Amino acid sequence: MRKCNKKRKMTAGILAAVMALTLCACGSGGDSGSSSSAATASGSAEGSGSQQGSQQADAPAEGAAGITYPLDEKVHLTMAMVENAAVTANATDLAHTPFGEEWQRATGVELEIMQLADVDALNLLYASGELPDLIYYSGYTGGEQKAIKDQIIQPLNDYMEYAPDLQAVMDSNELYKKSNITMDGDIIGFPFIRGDDYLRTSAGLIIRQDWLDELNMEVPQTPDELYEVLKAFKEQKGATAPFSAANFWLRDVGIGQGAITSPFGLVKGGFYQIDGKVHWGYAEKEYKDLLAFLNKLYTEGLLDPNFQSVDDNTVRANVMNGDSGVTFGAVGGYIGNMIQTMEGDPTFDLTGFGPLVANRGDRSMSTQYDAALKGIYVVVTPQCKNIEAAVKFLNYGYTEEGHNLFNFGIEGVSYTMENGVPTYTELIMHNPEGWTKQLALAQYTMAWNDGPFVQDKRYSEQYADLPQQQAALKSWTTSDAAMYDMPPVRVAEENASEYSKLTADINIFISEMTVKYITGLESLDTFETKYLGTLQSMGVDRVIELQQGALDDFNAR
Repeated sequence: MRKCNKKRKMTAGILAAVMALTLCACGSGGDSGSSSSAATASGSAEGSGSQQGSQQADAPAEGAAGITYPLDEKVHLTMAMVENAAVTANATDLAHTPFGEEWQRATGVELEIMQLADVDALNLLYASGELPDLIYYSGYTGGEQKAIKDQIIQPLNDYMEYAPDLQAVMDSNELYKKSNITMDGDIIGFPFIRGDDYLRTSAGLIIRQDWLDELNMEVPQTPDELYEVLKAFKEQKGATAPFSAANFWLRDVGIGQGAITSPFGLVKGGFYQIDGKVHWGYAEKEYKDLLAFLNKLYTEGLLDPNFQSVDDNTVRANVMNGDSGVTFGAVGGYIGNMIQTMEGDPTFDLTGFGPLVANRGDRSMSTQYDAALKGIYVVVTPQCKNIEAAVKFLNYGYTEEGHNLFNFGIEGVSYTMENGVPTYTELIMHNPEGWTKQLALAQYTMAWNDGPFVQDKRYSEQYADLPQQQAALKSWTTSDAAMYDMPPVRVAEENASEYSKLTADINIFISEMTVKYITGLESLDTFETKYLGTLQSMGVDRVIELQQGALDDFNAR
C-alpha cells in the first residue's frame, strides 16, 4: 500500500477543478412504483431530476473552510452496514479491504464495521435503540424525517462547516441540494451521487448477435420485429426459451422503467411526470396492450415459462448454452460476464439493443434510468460520540483526493495517472488472482456500488471497456427518459403511513394480476373491470395524489 505521512489540505476550491473536468449534473424502475421507504415515494427505482439531463455542474462556491487530513485527533468510529458479498468474497469487511485501510490512513480515523446480514437486521438495529456512530443508510419506515424524529439520523445543519466539500457539491446543483434536505429543511447525510447522466443507464435488452448474423436478421426495434426474431430463434436455433429474463429484469427494467413499454403508448410502469403532473403507468389503460404482447410471447413458447422464478445465473447459462437468445441484463454482470466466460468460443457474440419503439427509427419514451441520488447515504447518528470528527471523516469522499480514492482506489496500485486521466492498472483490469473486474474494484474502490461520494463517469468507461459494452450503453441510453423522470420526492411525514399501506397492497395486486395476464390465467377481457376497477377501489388515485403533493413540494423548495 502506498505510504504517505504528509498533511493534505482538501478544499472546496480543489474540488471545483475536478468537478469542472469530470462531473455533470444530474442513480432502477421499481416494482409497481414502490420504494425502499414509505416517504421516499419515487425511491431509487424512479430516478431524479429530469431537468438536469447531462448538463455540467456549476463550480462549487469559493471560500469554504478547508479541512486538513489526516485529522489531528485520534478518532475511532463505528459504522453499521449490510454485508456485501462482493466485498466479503476477499475481505472480512469494508474496513479491511485495501480501500478501507487507505480511507482510514488518509483521514486518520479508525473505522470499525458492524456488519449485518440483511436489511431486516438493520431494522432490528434501529429498533434496539443502541446505535453506532454511523449507518450506511438505505431507507427507514416513514422516511428520513421520521428517522430524524426517531433519533436514528442526526441532521447536519449545525455541522456543515466541517463538511465544506459536501456543501460545495450540494451548492453546485439544485437537484443535489433538494435531494439531501427533508421537507422540514434538515440536511440528511452524505449521499451517493451519480455524477453524470451517462452513469444512470447500465442495463437493457441483450441479444445473441451471432445468431442474428447466422439467420441474416437485423437487431429488432419493434415488438413485431422482436416477435419474428424470437420465432426464428425457436424454430431455427432450437431455443427452448427464446426470451429468458429473471423476474426482476422483466418487471423492473422492462416494464417498471420502460424498456419495452413505448410501442404501446405507455411511458413506463412506474411513476413518471408530464409537465409536472404525476402518472402511474401500471394504472393506465395502455398497460393492457403491453400485457397482451407478453401474453402472446408466453402462449407461443417464446417467453421463458419460468420467468417468475428463474435467476440471473440460470438466465446467463440459458443464453450461453443456446436455450435463449434474448434477455435483459447489465453491462457488466451480463454482457461482460458472458463474453468473458465464452471467450473460448470465437463465434459467440452479444449486442445490447435499445428500448422497443412503435416504428423502426423512433425514439423511445423511456429506458432503464437510475436516480442521480438513489437514496443511499452514510448518516451520522445522534449517539455518535464525536459528531464533528465523523462529519470531517465523511467529508473526505467529496474532496479531490477522496474522489479519486473512492472511484479509482490507490494511486500506483489500482490506478495510475495517464495523460491526466486516472487509469486502472492490470490489478483491476486483468487481476492476477483471477478476480473479475467487479471483485477487484470491490477491494480497491466503492465506484462499483455506492457510498458517500460522487461517482465518476471515467470509472464506468473503463469498467465497461469491451466494444460490445460500449455499444450497448449507447443503444440503451437513446430515449427521452429524462423528460419524464421523477425527482426523489418524499411524501409528507403525516401521510407516510397511509402511503405505505396503500402502495403495499396495490403493489401486491399489480404483481399478481400482471403474472395472471401474462400467463393467461386471467383473461385480458377483465382488464378494465377487474384490474383498473379494483385499483380505483384500492385507492390508486390517492396514491397519485400523494405523489403529486410530494412533487409539488419538491419543486417549490
